[in-house]
Amino acid sequence: MGGLVLLMVFICGVQIGESRIQREWNAEKLRAALVMAKQEQRAADVQQSQSQINREISNEYAKKSKALGIRLPSIRPDGVCSSTPISAGSVPTVSEAPAGAASLPADALSLTAGDAGAVSCAQLSKGAAQTTLMLLEVQRWYQKQSAIEP
Repeated sequence: MGGLVLLMVFICGVQIGESRIQREWNAEKLRAALVMAKQEQRAADVQQSQSQINREISNEYAKKSKALGIRLPSIRPDGVCSSTPISAGSVPTVSEAPAGAASLPADALSLTAGDAGAVSCAQLSKGAAQTTLMLLEVQRWYQKQSAIEP
């Protein structure tokens, strides 16, 4: 009879130990699932923030690009670029070439020998303005994207 009691105590001990291990294992699985859910939520938040930044930068670029198209220099009848002031703080235009610079035609620059066309002053100005705007918007985009910690 003593052996039977000892066997019952042993079986109860095994069952108690097994249930304790099962609870700890379930708790660990729950913690791991919670960590995974937090990581997935963070990834979704970062992706949403990046998409919002992309939309904002794209919209700002489109607005500024459209505004630049209106305020770009126009070509006067004599072929010289005339620029309209963009803002009160804009850089003034240079009215004459520096003393050491060779004079070039004011309205067009020849392309390489293989190219048949010429680029007008307005095209160069528009291209430079567009490139500058692109660079500024890429810099803003990078700064905003860098602020998001993945």
